[in-house]
Amino acid sequence: MLLTAVLTAAGPLIAASPAAADPGLPRISTAPPRDGGCVKPSRQHPADVPWPQQYIAPSRAWDTTRGAGVTVAVVDTGVDAVRSPALAGRVTPATAAAGTDCIGHGTFVAGLIAAAPRPGTGFAGVAPEAGIIAVRATASDGTATADSVAAGIDAAVVRRARVIDVPIALSRSSPALVAAVRNAERHGAVVIAPAYASGSTVTGSGNAPAPAAYPAALPGVLAVAALGPGGVPDQKLTPRTAPDLAAPGIAVMSVGPGGTGSFTGDGADLATAFVAGAAALTLAAHPDLTPSQLCDRLTATAYHIPADKALVGAGTVDPAAAVTAPAPDPSAVPSPQTPAALRMPPAEAHSGRTTAIAITSAAGAAVLITGFAAFTLPRARRRGWRPGGSAP
Repeated sequence: MLLTAVLTAAGPLIAASPAAADPGLPRISTAPPRDGGCVKPSRQHPADVPWPQQYIAPSRAWDTTRGAGVTVAVVDTGVDAVRSPALAGRVTPATAAAGTDCIGHGTFVAGLIAAAPRPGTGFAGVAPEAGIIAVRATASDGTATADSVAAGIDAAVVRRARVIDVPIALSRSSPALVAAVRNAERHGAVVIAPAYASGSTVTGSGNAPAPAAYPAALPGVLAVAALGPGGVPDQKLTPRTAPDLAAPGIAVMSVGPGGTGSFTGDGADLATAFVAGAAALTLAAHPDLTPSQLCDRLTATAYHIPADKALVGAGTVDPAAAVTAPAPDPSAVPSPQTPAALRMPPAEAHSGRTTAIAITSAAGAAVLITGFAAFTLPRARRRGWRPGGSAP
């Protein structure tokens, strides 16, 4: 009974309310502004902690590590390496062009991964001391091709990134993209990508599943789905690319180009950043993990949420559990009993600092009690080709 109670409590630190990022914040998307110019700097600085940071609580891992020593490549629209103070000193552009970001999407993603805390604001990245390698894989209009993404992944590998976030969902693959993903894994890097494109059939609209998305549909890539406030999947129908994990992706807040102000955005492309940040924290604490072992740890320690696994994979990424869970003992004999599934407690179960502390302790106890048994089991995510197309 005690085990069941502890496991049940080991859900998100705070059951985030549907109150989202300030609706008045300027939006970031994968396309440039309609006026044809660049994204203008934001002058808004919300003081509250955004709901995603409340929900997955990366700060619970910061006593162990904040990601120092790990580099994460962001293969996207570039990253503002000069005018974004939250990332100052930790962005290495792969090219001169990659150090600028007219669209702002890459800077927004990089902020979710590694922005440092700033006085007067409640926002910080998941791994606020990780390094960022900025790689531009898009054209001036924000579009990308399988070959341009492949070149971006290869550039990240050359610069020895351990985590490669590709917040791009393409309708087709290519031989070059397949080869780039395989090369990344051979060089010890994990590739993370959205399981579907931003704007794909979302909750309450449409009657067709999201189509296959590349590179997420390729073997070895960690595919990510998006959650809205409170941990609700943003999809109603099973996407053709099965997600491995879920993370916040709706009403997300982060930094952007041109200064210290905040922006907001939506999509599974943004959810990848929370997983990439968790991967950076995990590698900082466990630097010898292979890409496969890192994926195993992230999925085995995910929160099991009350949603269809076809929509959320193993559940919500849990940075603290991924960092602190003990390594499996290869000689241990698995218990014949299956541990109770982790379930997100109801919202009314959480209130105030006392409850948060109690849940934090319970989560740690749950990890120790389970002994990370699931970590030794074969991973369901080691999938082959998905429906919806193959490399041309």
